Amino acid sequence: MSLTRIAPADFVFSNDALSVSCWRDANGNPVGSAPSTTPSFSTETVNSITNYYLGNPANLQFSVTSANKNAPITSLSRKIYGAVRNIIYGDKNAIFEWDGAEKTQFNVISISKNCLRSSLLPGSLRYGSYTDDSKINPPQILNCGRAYKLVLADTVSPIFSYGQGTTEAGLFFPDVGIIVSTLSAIFLNFTLRTLNPTPTNHVFIRARNTQYNYSMNPSFISGSSGKIIHQDWTQNPQTYITTVGLYNDNNELMATAKLPRPYNKNFNNELLMQIGLNF
Repeated sequence: MSLTRIAPADFVFSNDALSVSCWRDANGNPVGSAPSTTPSFSTETVNSITNYYLGNPANLQFSVTSANKNAPITSLSRKIYGAVRNIIYGDKNAIFEWDGAEKTQFNVISISKNCLRSSLLPGSLRYGSYTDDSKINPPQILNCGRAYKLVLADTVSPIFSYGQGTTEAGLFFPDVGIIVSTLSAIFLNFTLRTLNPTPTNHVFIRARNTQYNYSMNPSFISGSSGKIIHQDWTQNPQTYITTVGLYNDNNELMATAKLPRPYNKNFNNELLMQIGLNF
């Protein structure tokens, strides 16, 4: 078998991402494509945690509960405060602060893992009249990743409307799918988009004019004499490349790629292929 070693420079890695609606139907497909489209959620409340779902409770979209730093130590809201603080800051002495003051009591919105995927898309949040400030401010980097503030905005443009009373209403953590806010639950207009990354290795493979011109098919050669059956193929062989196999150093087949159509290969041409390995 004729093999050609691929040089390291022939590998190119990319991490493209597709932005789609965060909300998912029972089959995992995005629900709602327009920025202002909010599905009609159903709810169930268990132990002071309200779950919002589509279709059936197993298709959870997000959960809402309250956090209270000063509640009794055995209360759920006190435990929620500590758990969220640990996720966000990784520091038991950290405080939640926005609009210039510490916030000890607020609502916590947690996006389900199925909807979160890789991360939420900054700038896509519409929560009532609020959105995140990613279009005008860089994120704060915390233990959980990026953090943005919820700010009052024109949800059509959006044009950020600072100076109209209290403009900061909470924090948005797109990498862990958490929103904390002192706003009442606003889900008539609650939209988010998520990023679905597609890691891809692009491999460039070249078949030079002197390579792969003779077929590995036994019908190419006479079994009794070992000679090429058609004599005109001796000086001018013709093959058709249809499939490319990628092997490791142990000669084990790791992946195959199909050409869109057979490619006629001979001494007078070359073939350069770009193969995408998605995983």
